[in-house]
Amino acid sequence: MSEPFLALLPRLLQLIENADEPLTLTELSARSGYSVWHLHRQFRLYCGMPLQSYQRLLKLQRAATALAYRQTPVTELALEAGYQHAESFSRAFARWLSQAPAQFRQQPEWQHWAQQTEQLNQIALTDTTNLDGALLRCEQRSSTLLLQWLHQGHPASIGNNIRRFIEFRRQHQLHPSRFATFNLLYDDPQDCAADDYRFGLALQLRTPQPELLQQPELSLVTVPAGWYACYEHTGPDAQLEPIIRALYTELLPARGWLPADVPLLLERVRFFPDVPAHQAHSRIWLALQTD
Repeated sequence: MSEPFLALLPRLLQLIENADEPLTLTELSARSGYSVWHLHRQFRLYCGMPLQSYQRLLKLQRAATALAYRQTPVTELALEAGYQHAESFSRAFARWLSQAPAQFRQQPEWQHWAQQTEQLNQIALTDTTNLDGALLRCEQRSSTLLLQWLHQGHPASIGNNIRRFIEFRRQHQLHPSRFATFNLLYDDPQDCAADDYRFGLALQLRTPQPELLQQPELSLVTVPAGWYACYEHTGPDAQLEPIIRALYTELLPARGWLPADVPLLLERVRFFPDVPAHQAHSRIWLALQTD
């Protein structure tokens, strides 16, 4: 692939995702400076599929995420995905995930979901080659009290606990607009056994509320006060892992900052699928040694 097209691709992907209607090769050609033929060839070469297929799968991915984690009616999701009839949406969805929308909503097949979305995740990684050091700052934080739902087990099965945590929040009226959402990253999935992997799903509390500890997965956790490196990330979740690795191996060492022995804190500001993936906003907080 040519370097100029590789540099242009992240912007093209944002244009595609942000469009209300599917874009044609002619429309993208006018915005990219590439001929229709060259754009088609380069897009398929790198993304592994034609533009039309990519746009269709992108909308199905957002619809599937909403089916798993939101209560949006199937008919509404079908329209948002560009289908005039729920039946045609259901057929396209079942061809992709081998489950009908209602079946997926009730009991998602997470392993198959991971396999089917892997290609889209790899495409999303085109925008992490050059991290912006200007987005990294050092900030002092006071201690943070969190109500945590701990997932322990294979990373691919975390969706079940996300669903349970969301339902718990819904039942107790702990809406993200009033109780900020965080994740705690205890383990690197590449360095631990799958069954030992831990990932915290959490919300911020102002005061302890022990009456909320109604499930064995729930606990109160206090993130210590201190100096933290903070990196503002706007984009798909698939980009978070390489960004976090680069923070530890490149950006923090370049500034002479040493990470403390505190789990990485991920603050969720804007969520996919509530916003398009490239508009999802997270703050990555890394505790720093001060001695």
